[in-house]
Amino acid sequence: MRAEQKGYNLKDRDSADVLSALGDARKCLVMVKKAMKPRSGLARSADAVISEIDEFAFVLTGVSDYFHLKGHGTPARDPNGCS
Repeated sequence: MRAEQKGYNLKDRDSADVLSALGDARKCLVMVKKAMKPRSGLARSADAVISEIDEFAFVLTGVSDYFHLKGHGTPARDPNGCS
């Protein structure tokens, strides 16, 4: 029976568990994809699954780059010339 038929709502704890599992699956796909030929059908399939995982995470969190590493950077420069 499908979850929406029972009126099941995804709770915060369930969301965290789902996001954790999706993150693990995504990491695995990214690692395995490194050994594939870049333009092979299998690599394209892996890309498609990674994209779907990212989309699902966006639906759950509202953050489009939830699984992407955030780069560090230097603070913005003060427009008044002060450091």
